[in-house]
Amino acid sequence: MITRIIFSALFLVSSPLWAQTVNQKDTQGRKQGAWQKTYPKSRAFEYKGQFKDDKPVGTFTYYYPSTKVKAVVKHDEKTGRSTSVMYHENGLVMAKGIFRNQEKDSVWEYYGPSGRLSTKETYLKGKLNGNQTIYYVFEDPSDKRVVVAKITPYKMGVVHGDVIEYFDTGVIKSKVTYVNGKKEGVAVINHPNGKVMITERYKGGIQHGWQSAHDQSGKETGKQYYRYGKRIEGKELEKYLKQLKDKGINPNG
Repeated sequence: MITRIIFSALFLVSSPLWAQTVNQKDTQGRKQGAWQKTYPKSRAFEYKGQFKDDKPVGTFTYYYPSTKVKAVVKHDEKTGRSTSVMYHENGLVMAKGIFRNQEKDSVWEYYGPSGRLSTKETYLKGKLNGNQTIYYVFEDPSDKRVVVAKITPYKMGVVHGDVIEYFDTGVIKSKVTYVNGKKEGVAVINHPNGKVMITERYKGGIQHGWQSAHDQSGKETGKQYYRYGKRIEGKELEKYLKQLKDKGINPNG
């Protein structure tokens, strides 16, 4: 009985001191030491972690309101590198990757609630840089095939290169070239059998040149001409094409 009374007294005396060690800032207003936050009107933690000079260090754990782990981020104070694993509420991995100086870096992978890979991206200094690959996630949970749906190349956050989409059979669905975020040159959309369905031409992100449609055998079924984004036809088109021919200029150039 005496032991219990002493323990209770010590707890009451020490608890204010213990509380003071959490969520503290120094004289410069910088976060220092252990920090934690609860959800509004709840005792459930939103996160727990450590700060040094206002920068996160060590392991940060984030939680759902249900108290299940939402993410675990491990910070390396010396290198500025952080590894992150995020979770769906069912416990399966949602995403994993690296931060450098609190910006996304290197390869990041994302997974659906079933645990199957849905997207893979490459970052540099917080910007997409390299291929972004999106995968088909089939409705049948037993179908665990890894099939690419779309590949988009980036250069420091801007689409640059060939954007290719695929049917789930692996056949190319479309191919469009981008230069500094704008469509350039020939863009092709295919039928599921791989034969060309539509051919478009672009210059500086604007349709320019002959655009054509094709049936499933690849035979042309119609075409239109665009001059810097404006469709022209009839006598206006005849006159313009003659001018180009007289000057030796390719109408698709």
